[in-house]
Order: sequence, then structure tokens, then C-alpha cells
Amino acid sequence: MNGVDRVEYPKLSEAIIASGIKPGIKPSDLYEICSDAFRNNIRNVCLPTVYLDELIPVLRETGLKASTIVSFPTGLLPLEIKIMEMRFASHQNVEEVYFYPNLGNYLDNRIVEFELELSRFLEESQLIGLKQIKPIVEVDLLSNKQINELIGIFKMSGFDAVMLSFSSGLRNIRDEEMSFLKEIPKHIALEVNCRVRSVEEIIGLIEKKIGRICTVDYRVILESLAGE
Repeated sequence: MNGVDRVEYPKLSEAIIASGIKPGIKPSDLYEICSDAFRNNIRNVCLPTVYLDELIPVLRETGLKASTIVSFPTGLLPLEIKIMEMRFASHQNVEEVYFYPNLGNYLDNRIVEFELELSRFLEESQLIGLKQIKPIVEVDLLSNKQINELIGIFKMSGFDAVMLSFSSGLRNIRDEEMSFLKEIPKHIALEVNCRVRSVEEIIGLIEKKIGRICTVDYRVILESLAGE
């Protein structure tokens, strides 16, 4: 029994978020991503906030669900600017927002400031009725112990899910990191932002209880499935 037999196509398409978040992305690229996603039953796309207004007609016509990433890729914007970006995304009917918290505060042991940003962001999201708000952890900046500690902080702060990002979504997950993902206690839903090489790699992540995979390589997955 091969991997595609074990994980049916609908489950694969539901797990994938077609990502348009990377340096130098063009509006024409984003239109193509939306078109590819719609044709192949991928229902979720991740788009830069700067182009959300332009893409609203496409999203309405196709019924695609859009997400975005606030303060990509450093998290170093002032909190009020992050909140403004989140509000803008919500006004464009984005139902799901990921955001980079200021990891510098955490790494410098300024935990009060770090947790204050989390609470403010969550509070503001609730005020505008945004139900899906998820912090992003940049894996390359942290040890496994720190990642586990951060996941605990996010859970205690009231978040139900967290995204682990690998070089801002632009590198593959290494073998030792795949093993680490399996060991993370699943008291919070995990998603990843990474590159992928094959359907089998996606299946491996799903089997490690990763809820969704945001990737710029969604076409690799579609081509692999088409060749089955």
C-alpha cells in the first residue's frame, strides 16, 4: 500500500495551504496560486496583506479561504503596527491570521514584555471577531527546549494552535527535526511553514499529527498526485 492509498487525496488537499508568502512574490504569481488551488480542490491560500484588497474578487468568485502572516518575517514591527495589519486583514475578510511575535524579548528573558504582546494581540483579535489567530515560531532561532517552552507559553496565553516556520517557510524540514516534531506534546495544534519535496513527505507530517502544511511547493504535491 503506497502513501497516497494511506492518506486519501481529499485529506491531502485539506492539509495543504498554498503559500504566496515569500520575498519578491508578484501579483501575477498570486493570481496563479489562487487559480491552481481552486482547480485542484485546495481550499486555503496564504497571501501577503499588501495584495489582499486586489485579490478579494478572486477569493469571492472561487470561495477560497485566505490567510495571511503579520509582521513577516521578523516580528520586529511595533505592536500597534502589527495590530493595524491584523485589523486590515480582517477587514478584507481574512478569517485566519498568523503572526510573528517579537522573539527578541523571549530570547533576552523579557518574558513579561513577550507575554504582554501575546495577550494584547489575542485581545484585539477577539474585539474584531477574528477567531483564528496563531503565533509563528521561527525554528532556526531556537533550541528544541526553547520551542517546547514557547509552545507552553502560547497555550497558557490562550492560543489553540501554533505554526513552526523553517527559514520563513523557504527550507525543508531536516530528518532530526522530523523526529523532534513527533516528540512534541500535542496539547496545542501544530502547523508548519516549510518546503516539501514529495507527497510522502506531506504524509509523514500528517502522520506526526501536523494539522496543516503551508508551502510554496504545493505544485510539487499536485504534480505527484496527478502522476499516480
